[in-house]
Amino acid sequence: MKTLLFLSALAAVSLAALAENQTQTPKTTKKKEKIKEEKGVLELKKSNFEQALRQHKHLLVNFHAPLSGESQSLSLEFASAAAQLRNESSKIRLGTIDVSKEKELTKELGVTDFPALRFFISGDRENPVTCPALRSASAIVTWLKRRTGPSAVLIKDVDHAKAFVEEAEVVIVGFFKDLEKGEAQVFYEAAQDIPDLPFGVTKNKNVFSKYDITKNAVVLFKKGNPSPALLQSEEKPVAYEMSGEVSRDSLVRFIRTFEMDLVTEYNRETSGKIFTALVTSHILLFTNKTADDFRELHGEFQSAAVEFRGKVLFVFVDTDETRNGRIFEVFHVREVDTPAVRIINLTDNVQYQMQADEVTAHNLRTFCWTYLDGKAKPKLDSEPIPENWDKGPVKELVGMNFERVVFNEDRNVFIMFYAPWSAACKKLLSVWEQLGKVFEDHASVVIGKIDSTANDVHTVLLERHPAFTFFPATSFQRIVTYTGERTLEAFVQFVENQVELAKEEKAKEDEEKRKQAIEESEGKEKEEL
Repeated sequence: MKTLLFLSALAAVSLAALAENQTQTPKTTKKKEKIKEEKGVLELKKSNFEQALRQHKHLLVNFHAPLSGESQSLSLEFASAAAQLRNESSKIRLGTIDVSKEKELTKELGVTDFPALRFFISGDRENPVTCPALRSASAIVTWLKRRTGPSAVLIKDVDHAKAFVEEAEVVIVGFFKDLEKGEAQVFYEAAQDIPDLPFGVTKNKNVFSKYDITKNAVVLFKKGNPSPALLQSEEKPVAYEMSGEVSRDSLVRFIRTFEMDLVTEYNRETSGKIFTALVTSHILLFTNKTADDFRELHGEFQSAAVEFRGKVLFVFVDTDETRNGRIFEVFHVREVDTPAVRIINLTDNVQYQMQADEVTAHNLRTFCWTYLDGKAKPKLDSEPIPENWDKGPVKELVGMNFERVVFNEDRNVFIMFYAPWSAACKKLLSVWEQLGKVFEDHASVVIGKIDSTANDVHTVLLERHPAFTFFPATSFQRIVTYTGERTLEAFVQFVENQVELAKEEKAKEDEEKRKQAIEESEGKEKEEL
């Protein structure tokens, strides 16, 4: 009887459970929406980013700022890279995040500078690999392949080595007795972040012998016809001996330093490498490529460059190339100033001017060592105003007080623009002091001087130092350039003549102002009537 009751109860429970299941709405699994693509690039946002990380083991993300020209250029190359990977049936995927729309996601991922590339591996959101500045589709693809596969081509024999060395303008070959550990691993790490250069590696004894290599080493092979001014040692492949203490960073620095010419000409093709060079101290020679003395100047510049390889990058700028106009503006260099030499530190953008007129290897070396020793004088918009700048017969002007002094309706101002190291300027400074004494008690005349190499006065300085400019006491900011003899008598005569002309001009201005005031007064009286 007990058994019968138990079975009845069990049957009742089962029937109740069945009835409940029949009345419930069947559960449906929500299918994930496919991530939208534009030209093979995934359009990523906060709502689908985690999905993209789960679906793709290797995901390179472009943080795109739509209003940035640089970001727009990178996006075009990024799309080309995506197309190339797709054609190769690669499993690596590329995605983009519009930082103007996905501000919260961008902040979560810790990206602050744009454009930026981050490589996410195996869904690891917290530790993406930061990409170097990749500017072309080919560099992007090469970088990705080296990150997900071999970073260097295995060179098996001498014929293969010869063909590889001829493959590009610059190639890097690692010679290692063990390709699996030690220094070879440092080489592979360096290769990963230099996608624009071909990397090869070998342990073949015949290849070692072919290139006279006896120890583990990295050799940079470079094509091109060396300049006659180049030292003999620079014409051969450059070898970098590896040891247990060599780091990835030091090897990258070696490669990036020696892939550049001793002197690199600035143009559109080279500007990217110049501004992204690991050597941030640059010395620039501004001169005309068609000038008669160009070969001599370039030779002196190149001769000095050998000593500072890896310390200072030597750059030549052709002043006859109109497309270089922007860099002339940045350095305030005019045709009349050339040949001119400047040093700039790209970390703080401070400029320095060589304290010599002649471009010689000796002067260039002195300038570079003075800069490297921290003793060079920066070229600023203005020096500080001297404490007693207006107490002597010759007023000492600087950028900060220049315009206030020279453009004065009540004073005729005669200025000498000088360079403190110039022999011609030094000779004339004593004459200028005498001129100041001649007009020291003249109420309407000011004699002044300004170091044009340390103060930015290029808006009014139209000649190379020493230069002399007269600013008449008129309401108009007129400038008169002095081109006469550089003697005390000639200077005095010029000033006296200009003062008289300024008086006449000022009288005419005053008469015009008087007439204008009368006309305005009469006009108002008519309006009142």
